[in-house]
Amino acid sequence: MKKVVIFGDLPIATKVAKFISQHDGCEISAVVIGNENPTNNDPWDDELLLEYARAKSIPILSLDELKKTEQSFDLGISCRFSKIIKKEIIDRFGVGIVNFHGGLLPEFGGLYSTVHTIISGSNIGGGTLHWIDEGIDTGNILKRCEFKVQNSDTGYDLFVKTQVALLEGFIEIFESILNGTAVETPLSELTEKGHVSRYYNKDSLNGLRYINLEKIDSDASLRIIKAFTFKDYPSAYTKIGISKIKLSYEKTDDPVSL
Repeated sequence: MKKVVIFGDLPIATKVAKFISQHDGCEISAVVIGNENPTNNDPWDDELLLEYARAKSIPILSLDELKKTEQSFDLGISCRFSKIIKKEIIDRFGVGIVNFHGGLLPEFGGLYSTVHTIISGSNIGGGTLHWIDEGIDTGNILKRCEFKVQNSDTGYDLFVKTQVALLEGFIEIFESILNGTAVETPLSELTEKGHVSRYYNKDSLNGLRYINLEKIDSDASLRIIKAFTFKDYPSAYTKIGISKIKLSYEKTDDPVSL
């Protein structure tokens, strides 16, 4: 029986927990919660992982408690977990820890992957399942969960599609992860094939929301507006005189609509 630990907060982590709980060869030994009150934009009605664990009497550990426990584990699954998992914890897992990254690697490492995907003009979106190592978004890739970006996709649309693609991709390759037959691809192999390696930090959105209509072309402006159309998050904006004008993308029957 494989002992599994799930790292996460949001309904996507709960979806994974429910999938694991139905697998005859696995048991959920614990969950590790990064944030007890996360912002929930997931496209599912499932409860938060914390609520699910409490209802199912699954042990809830902090990273420190996990580090200090004498238990050994087989597989970790990090589902958009909000904290860094360090080597001393990674080494506690015999199989390893799989991470759900919300962008395609190596092109969109770090944060805000859906925003940068749209702004860059990429016609391919998606997320990446990869092993966690000592770096950030640097472990061997298990699966790039790709889909085509549609002209009408907003930042939130891409976010939803990415979460669905990650979950479906994980379920698809789960058995191969368990039995050790999963195909791994080093990031270096992808960069050698022409994939550009980029990493976006927490400051990477600074200044991007502002559209100077006198200096930026309409296509670039539209990409920025679509990228920052994401529920209650700050939208793109421009200025007329001293007035700040918020800009969001609304889908209509017209080919282009601001």
